[in-house]
Amino acid sequence: MPSAEHMHGGHRSRLRERFIREGLDKFEEHNILELILFYSIPQRDTNELAHSLLNRFGSLEGVFSAQPDELMQMEGVGEHTARFLHLYSDLIEVYLSDRQQNEIIRGNQNIIEFAVRKLAYCGIESLMILFIDNKQSLLSWHLIQEGLVSPEAVDKRSLIRMLMGTQATHVIIAHHYPKGKAKFGKPDQVMIREIAEALRTIGVGIHDYVVVGRDRSYLTVSSSPEAELYRFFLR
Repeated sequence: MPSAEHMHGGHRSRLRERFIREGLDKFEEHNILELILFYSIPQRDTNELAHSLLNRFGSLEGVFSAQPDELMQMEGVGEHTARFLHLYSDLIEVYLSDRQQNEIIRGNQNIIEFAVRKLAYCGIESLMILFIDNKQSLLSWHLIQEGLVSPEAVDKRSLIRMLMGTQATHVIIAHHYPKGKAKFGKPDQVMIREIAEALRTIGVGIHDYVVVGRDRSYLTVSSSPEAELYRFFLR
């Protein structure tokens, strides 16, 4: 009877050969994660662990954006594997940034979709500011808060200094909630009001405000019925 090690080795070879033949198009999520885990856990069956991780975190995106300490709570995941998996979210962000480095991103919807892509892989609550010019072209973007985002923690003076000397006429603010669906909350209303008041002193307005959920769902002040009270602050 073949040993467990021999069977696992044969399965690994077949999965690798399938990837070489077909790419990832026909792979299910657990097959993709299993293949990735081969390079972190060389001597063990990773199929059951791949299923367990997806059940716990919901998707590949959820696995990659999970913090290492969360991953290490799973049986079979040590520090090396946890950091290996968490590295993927950073790699994806660098890859997307490189692809978009020379791309002119223009138009409210395209800029918002860019922000959603950037924030979707953040494992912690984050606040992003995107600078746009009067042609609605994205000039630059900055993460100005990570961790617990609150209106009082936003450094308005630093934000004004960042804007000075640029061609930005407006900003888009994107607030990422990593543990739930996108929804507007009281802190968002306060955030819009306080940032809008600060930016008016240098003639810069808020073009839109976006809340982004963990599942990549998002709402914008400009289009969401839930945001009627917030529109007063957009200029």
